[in-house]
Amino acid sequence: MTAPTVPGVYAGVPEHVYHGDLGSLSSSGARRLLELAPKEWLYERDHPETREPTPEMEMGTDVHTDVLGVGPRRVEIKAPDFKKPADQKRRKEIRARGEIPLLTRQIATVEAMAEAVLTDADAGPLLASGVPELSAYGRDPITGVMMRARTDWVHERSGGRIGIDLKTCDSSSPADFAAEVRRWSYHVQQAWYEQVFAEAGQPLDAFVFVAVAKRRPHLVAVHELKPRVVDLGRDIARRALDKYARCIEHNEWPGHGRGFHQIDLPDWEFKKELYRS
Repeated sequence: MTAPTVPGVYAGVPEHVYHGDLGSLSSSGARRLLELAPKEWLYERDHPETREPTPEMEMGTDVHTDVLGVGPRRVEIKAPDFKKPADQKRRKEIRARGEIPLLTRQIATVEAMAEAVLTDADAGPLLASGVPELSAYGRDPITGVMMRARTDWVHERSGGRIGIDLKTCDSSSPADFAAEVRRWSYHVQQAWYEQVFAEAGQPLDAFVFVAVAKRRPHLVAVHELKPRVVDLGRDIARRALDKYARCIEHNEWPGHGRGFHQIDLPDWEFKKELYRS
């Protein structure tokens, strides 16, 4: 299967097809473009690194599979850890098949986290009905750039569609999740998803983040971003789209620019030294 080229919302797009699509721009790609020089971004896109997933990443993926009902198959390793060469070898073989190797104790944690989400009074009803992993494609009306977004879940009710993103985190508290929003630019992600689904003809009427803590007792919280936070994300997304469109239009992916760069430091660095005097 090849990536869709016509705006719309599609079910069943394989993960490797979605992430390997060079004809559209994702939210994560847009955010990354604002962190790098375009030339670095293009190289990174065209030369993706194959990185071994961390145990935390694999457990997070498995939580998604348990909650959403779709995802890679889990394989249990009945061992206390992966110190033995035989277990390390088996883990590599399982990963090579596209499956997730987890220790028995890790599986117990994953299942506890998934149960916490599905039985939560707020999150549970949202995930009781709906469609997992819908892939939306839509063209930005200003630049013509094809954008893509992939929701964890879409819940439909009489008031409209709710986009849901499931996050595993150290703490699901509102204060700690606000820090996660800042760190990972979740406000840009939400703004991006809302625009793509709107341009695809299936607008989202709400968007929430379901956060589940990795530590016991795996507290769950449903978070909504305030409108001004999403507006800020929308401004950042627009900056990324315009930057990408300029590079595409002229087929130019510049570095940091020629010439001598004048380097300054923020005022607080000078004040800090003043107080030390």
